Amino acid sequence: MAPPKKTAVKNVRVFDGEKLLPLGTIFIDGDRIVPYAEGAEVVDGKGGTLLPGLIDAHTHPTSVDHLETLASYGVTTTIVASCHPNAICDSLKNHTGLTDIRFSGLSANSPNSTHAMMLGLKPNETITSASQAPQFVADQIAVGATFIKIVAEQPNSATTLDQGTMNALVDSAHASNLRVACHASDYASVDRALTAQVDQAHHVPTDVPVDAALIARFLAQKTVSVPTLSIFRQLVAGGAAPPSTYTVANTSATQLYQASVPIIAGTDSNDFPTLSVPFGRALHDELELLVGAGMSTVDVLLSATVLAAQHNLLFDRGVVAPGMRADLLLIYGDPIANISATRDIQRVWIAGMEYEGVGTC
Repeated sequence: MAPPKKTAVKNVRVFDGEKLLPLGTIFIDGDRIVPYAEGAEVVDGKGGTLLPGLIDAHTHPTSVDHLETLASYGVTTTIVASCHPNAICDSLKNHTGLTDIRFSGLSANSPNSTHAMMLGLKPNETITSASQAPQFVADQIAVGATFIKIVAEQPNSATTLDQGTMNALVDSAHASNLRVACHASDYASVDRALTAQVDQAHHVPTDVPVDAALIARFLAQKTVSVPTLSIFRQLVAGGAAPPSTYTVANTSATQLYQASVPIIAGTDSNDFPTLSVPFGRALHDELELLVGAGMSTVDVLLSATVLAAQHNLLFDRGVVAPGMRADLLLIYGDPIANISATRDIQRVWIAGMEYEGVGTC
């Protein structure tokens, strides 16, 4: 990969968050977008569209190869929704020219939860009472977590975090100025997540769609939704869940959007044998699924750029503007007219470095 340099990307239409601007030029100097760069190497965008680098707000990469794949599809930042063991996230940090990560460390699980069993968590990697919440949060901060993830499952004292522990985890995280994302994929779990006042609800109910009561609480608490429709589609396609799973999830996403609950794009990309969702390409799938759930193409683009950045406190990216990190995706076509245009990837820059070997969707 070539080091960051001065680059002028000319003859491109920039997505400004509402529309595509007339043809113009964007300048890169080092890792930043700048107003002008004297002596810049010129890249002809050939009338294409320049988007902010995409952000996938829920993934589970475990190797540098996964970062390479994400980068090849224009995903320049990803939010890693738990690491087990923690050393995995250490191995994904600070790879110049590859997808940048933020992560939660271990997710908060009770010892007998489905997730704890699936991940093979040891007893000292789980949490059993509210009194352990401050130390759990401190442990995740110590390994570099930028948010806390908790896992809510259907209420059962033997298999899930009790409400008091969930509340204490959120309180402890907020006391340390960290946001909280909660895995919640059924109505009761979303209800419990909102009771704990989490910042982001990851997944949506798949048993019963969200209703007016839940939606009112999303809005009152300013809780964000990350529907991850891709994982539910995969569960159905693989025979691991009935068709109603996706139908209810889609309805939940539609109703949240229609009520103006902020939606962020996330895929739950992973390489678990029975749940596998591809890295990078799945985000383009997710954008199409969100359009299918009734979102406008503009709002879908925002869900994977500026909104994903803002709600994950990444204020140096998500828009194409001077002073911002030079994470950029050049495509042909008009993604406002047809969201599938994001698949026509021409070039990708990550912190000013062009990534060689872009993917095809």
